[in-house]
Amino acid sequence: MKKALLTSLILLALNAQAESVFRRGNSSEPKSIDPQLASESSGSAVIYDNFEGLTSNDAAGKLIPGVAEKWEISDDGKTYTFHLRDNAKWSDDTPVTAGDFVYAWRRAVNPATGGEYAFILYPVKNAEAIASGTEKNIEALGVKAIDDRTLQVELNSPTPYFLDLLTHYTSYPVPQKTVEQYGDKWTQPEHIVSNGAYHLTEWKAQAKIAAEKSPTYWNKDQVAIDKIIYYPIESEATAFARYRAGEIDYVESVTSENLEIARKEFADQLHIDPYLGTYWIGFNTAKPPLKDNVKLREALSLAIDRKTIVEKITKAGQIPAYTVVPPNVKNSDPYQPENAKLDRKAQIERAKALYAEAGYSKEKPLKISLTYNTSEAHKKIMVAIAAMWKQVLGVETELVNQEWKVMLSNFTQGNVEAYRYAWIGDYNDPYTFLEIFQKNSAMNHSKFSSDDYDAKLKEASATQDLAARAKLLQEAEKILVDNYPVAPIYYYVTVRLLKPQFKGYQGNPTGTLRTQHLHIEP
Repeated sequence: MKKALLTSLILLALNAQAESVFRRGNSSEPKSIDPQLASESSGSAVIYDNFEGLTSNDAAGKLIPGVAEKWEISDDGKTYTFHLRDNAKWSDDTPVTAGDFVYAWRRAVNPATGGEYAFILYPVKNAEAIASGTEKNIEALGVKAIDDRTLQVELNSPTPYFLDLLTHYTSYPVPQKTVEQYGDKWTQPEHIVSNGAYHLTEWKAQAKIAAEKSPTYWNKDQVAIDKIIYYPIESEATAFARYRAGEIDYVESVTSENLEIARKEFADQLHIDPYLGTYWIGFNTAKPPLKDNVKLREALSLAIDRKTIVEKITKAGQIPAYTVVPPNVKNSDPYQPENAKLDRKAQIERAKALYAEAGYSKEKPLKISLTYNTSEAHKKIMVAIAAMWKQVLGVETELVNQEWKVMLSNFTQGNVEAYRYAWIGDYNDPYTFLEIFQKNSAMNHSKFSSDDYDAKLKEASATQDLAARAKLLQEAEKILVDNYPVAPIYYYVTVRLLKPQFKGYQGNPTGTLRTQHLHIEP
């Protein structure tokens, strides 16, 4: 009896000392983990573990202090003063200073840097002018270090979502000395200096990335997982197979086919949560036949049976969408278009009438191309939409499959008619969905143009009262939605699998998973 008890105690002690490891399926090999250069989810997953900004999010997505322990906002809402923590340090044990943020933000908006997310900082004074090249003096950016622990930021106008915006990695500090010493190789394991809960230790291209708990992180005592391994697995089916085999602990996306298996085998490990994202079909409003033809665009939108798509194809609880801004966004007063209230029969009747008014019929059908990027999931939806257009209206649709980079190039050149796209919110506010449809936005692939729309957004940007601002954004969205530059299809959910010994996970609207919020229970 005593021997058995002793053995149990020894095993418990050994387990307590064992290194805790989180093996994470990551969607692909990151193009970059440089906070000012990264632009896709696989890179951001590593950044959110290894770096930290002025503000952060808790596991549920709630805004919390990060490197800044507190801040003040001026009465006019245009000046923010951040006070950095005394114990905020880089992984080389040097202090994180206000100057590190000044350097990083200037780097982010500098056209020479080549980052794609400079617009994240556009609320900051002169950020857009510097990024566009009209302001040549980079020191004109509205950010300055009062001292090592105090950062002051000047905005163009009151920006209620600014603190949420700063949770985005583009605003994170980077170590100037290291960046300038090693150039584009500064993020390699042998050189990298970071300020987050973890520190990169290994990077084997197309195989794995590893990071270990940082001993210099200010909140290290609250970090329970010792090591993270990120596996670049592009195929969702492969990631699911490896999860079933026990080779990885976390899968960030599950195909509709495997979702049925997951519901049976891993019901207690499946996490499906609302997400700040909208899936849509875009229409090129600058090119015939969709140019200057709102009735045709509305007919195509109404012919799509969204309920069938979410119930028969995606199957994960996605919500049919008729507007661009998801319903769970903060600071919003959602717009409800009349077409969303029609039953399916009435939608079809209206679609047919509009199609005829636009000059088309089953005898004289619209011929259109529908472009989508390579994905089995996208293909199924595009095939279904083409069939719906054919059945309801008689439209003849050519499906065009392209690699993502090729499709983006064709967006820039205007070489698309209808196309698949989506937008995932960069921060929790309606503006992140609406700003991309401004005339000068590089993301405005539909070429939508409305002076009234742009004016509403500008007015909203200068409005501090949140209720009044929400109303202005609702009015802007009405202009957008009623002009049909896009046909929203559904609002996203995240569909994830996490091994049951990992506790602390909470679904959150931003979809961000920071490993520091997890811990292991036997």
